[in-house]
Amino acid sequence: MRFRHSRQEWAGVADDNADPESPGGRLGYLDAAWVAGHLADRLAAGDASEFDAAFDFIEHLIVHGDPYVSQLGVIGHLEGMQMHTVTSRGVDPEAFRPWLRPLSAKYWEAISRFWELGTPIPHIQPG
Repeated sequence: MRFRHSRQEWAGVADDNADPESPGGRLGYLDAAWVAGHLADRLAAGDASEFDAAFDFIEHLIVHGDPYVSQLGVIGHLEGMQMHTVTSRGVDPEAFRPWLRPLSAKYWEAISRFWELGTPIPHIQPG
């Protein structure tokens, strides 16, 4: 039932975030915020059943996406998981750490340094 509920929610978001003027016809950063919030809700409920697929997808965006899509993976998804979107749901962003993939983990650290020290987030090569 939860999965069906998520699909129904996504159907509404998919319509709301459609934008033929944007890359891919979507408002990608709004989509990413929804995903971060959804994963935070799942984590708060103790259900990580979707996490492997979600974090594989995010890693794929970062590694194989064009510059816009890769940036969407880093800033839209990973940084979104470190922000108010998840903390407002009572979730410690560090609780996502076990699901980070290799390049995602490196970017996660870079984003953390950005928040703590103001250090710019570099472009990190896979491998």
